[in-house]
This record gives sequence, structure tokens and C-alpha cells, in this order.
Amino acid sequence: MILIAAFTILHVLFYLRLAYSWRQIPSAASKDSLTPFSVIIPVRNEEVNVGRILERLAAQDYPSKLFEVIVVDDFSEDQTATIVNRLKDTLEVNIRLVQLLDENTQGKKHALTAAIKAAQHEIILTTDADCWFGEKWIKSYNDAFEETTNMVAGPVAIQGVKFFARLQQVEFAGLMGFGAVTISKENPSMCSGANLGFRKKAFEAVGGYENNLFTPSGDDEFLLFNIMREFPNSTEFLKSEKAIVNTSAHKKMSSFINQRTRWTSKWKYNKNWRVRLSAILFFLDYLIFFGALIGSFFELFEYDVIIIIVALRFFSMFAFVAPINKFLKGKNTFLPLLIFQIIYPLHVLFMGMNSIFGSYTWKGRKYR
Repeated sequence: MILIAAFTILHVLFYLRLAYSWRQIPSAASKDSLTPFSVIIPVRNEEVNVGRILERLAAQDYPSKLFEVIVVDDFSEDQTATIVNRLKDTLEVNIRLVQLLDENTQGKKHALTAAIKAAQHEIILTTDADCWFGEKWIKSYNDAFEETTNMVAGPVAIQGVKFFARLQQVEFAGLMGFGAVTISKENPSMCSGANLGFRKKAFEAVGGYENNLFTPSGDDEFLLFNIMREFPNSTEFLKSEKAIVNTSAHKKMSSFINQRTRWTSKWKYNKNWRVRLSAILFFLDYLIFFGALIGSFFELFEYDVIIIIVALRFFSMFAFVAPINKFLKGKNTFLPLLIFQIIYPLHVLFMGMNSIFGSYTWKGRKYR
């Protein structure tokens, strides 16, 4: 009971501290000067989505002469390249198609590396083909990048109307908020390559992805760790609604588990001891909480004590997640978060074990 109480106190203080820190992250101020950008979109079998993302970029409220779009094709087996070639001649934006040719250098990190080498501008923006955003997306990054800025991480929102999508919204809002706070505190944990900006010279200075080039996932977070370590106080989180990048929620549980397995599997490659310690403590927190719930059914603990613990954990998490979900244009937070709080212990335990012993499929390729 002492152990359960200790972890409950830590849990509550942790989320209240996150809630306070989120509110302290400043918003970027608008500026008049304009910076050129290279926008990179790695693709593999994205014939359904690639047209939409290119049209969104063509509709940006930003001078088309000040940004280029590089679509890098990672051995697509569909009509992705054909669609890009057709649209680059019809849309009023500078679109280039780069195709990987050596099958020994395939995967997202090789694709990004090839595109960065081909980029004409110093500041790189990355997103994914299955995403969409507003017309001020590039302008928001222009406002965020100063002369001393080497990297900017942007917000990503999960969109969907069904209740399963709402559960994913609140879960990802918490993950994104945690990443935002830790970046602002110079103790990074995560970011998303679906909405990321960095200087080409910083990418080259840390060796790009050379230390984890053949690790399937983690192109975003490993680069974040390396740049923040090499260039302290030069990375920030872009807290702007104009910068939000949207992506669709998973419709099937199987695809959701597959994605989360891919995400969690990269922690075993992470050399940052703080991140590893956080992951272990996070796992233990939910393991102990789940044990307390099971114990209450066998009358090892008083029901009223367990109810108090559940309430404290929920409302501390709600204080953190609710304002972030609102910022991301998510729907009502209370009920989805309440349901998710009930199933989350099993979710964390399952994903933790599956990331070690399981496998996943990504873009038609299977990984372990």
C-alpha cells in the first residue's frame, strides 16, 4: 500500500507539473521578414494521399518562390510517382520528385537523407503524405525560426468522429503535450516527423541519422536528441494553432496496435538514460496501479481507497490533457479520457511487452 501511495503521489505531481509547464510555453510572435524553406515529404505507396498534401502546400499563404517541395519516393509499388509527376506540372509550386534507386538504402531515414542532400534551402520542414494543415503552416515556421534556432517541433492532432478516434485524440494529446513540455525544459522526450523543422547545417553537424540509419523508426526523436545535445538552447516547440498538422485516427484496432508497437519499439535503441528511466518508471507506475485494481477485487485493499486513487490520477491527468486537446481542436475530453484511464494500464503493459517481443508492419515491410 505504501508503494501504491508513493507512485500515486508521484503520478499526480507529475501531471500537475506538466499542466503548469504547458501553460508556460510561449507562442511565437509574427514577424515581417520571410525565410526560404525546403519542405520534404517521404512517401511509399501513398497514391491515395499524396495529391492532397501537395494541393495543401500549393495553397499556402506564403510566396511560392520562397519554398520548394521535395517528394522522395521510397520504392513505391503503386502510382505515387506518377501522380507527383502529373501534379508538379499543374500546381503553382516548385515540386521535385527524388527517387531512391539502391535497394540497399531503403526506408524513411534513407529517403529523408537523400532529400536533405538535394534541398536548396537551409531550413528543412518535414511532414507526411497522410497529413493535412492550414494555409498558415509554413508562415508559422517562419515566425518560429530565429538566427539562433536550429530545430522547431510542431503540434500534431489526431482527427476522427467515432469514439475510438476520440480515445486516440486524448491519448495523443497527452503524448504531444509531454513532448512539448520536455523540449521547452531542455530535457527532450519525443517529437513527430509529421511536423518538424531544422537547419540543414545542424543535421549535418550531428551526422544526420548515421548512428541509427537502419533502425526503422525514430527519425524524428533521435535527431531531436542529437541536435539538442550538440546545440543547447536552440530548439523550441511551436505552440501555434496555425502550425497544427492533422492526421486521421486509425479505424481498426489492429492498425492502431501496429503503429504503437512501431513507436514503442524504438525505445530499446534510445541511448538517452533519462528517456529510458522515464519509460521504466512509466511502465512501473501503471503496473503497480493495475496491481492495485486487481487487488481490490480480491479485497486486498479497501474499495474507497482505490476509488480515491483512481480519482486523483484521473483529475491530475485531465488538468494536463484537457487544455492541450482543446488547443488541438479535439472534442470533449472528459468521457474519452475517463474511459482511456480505465483501459490505459492494460494498454501500457501490453505495448511495453509487445515492443520487446512483438513485430510490426510499416509501409509493406515487416520489422522485429
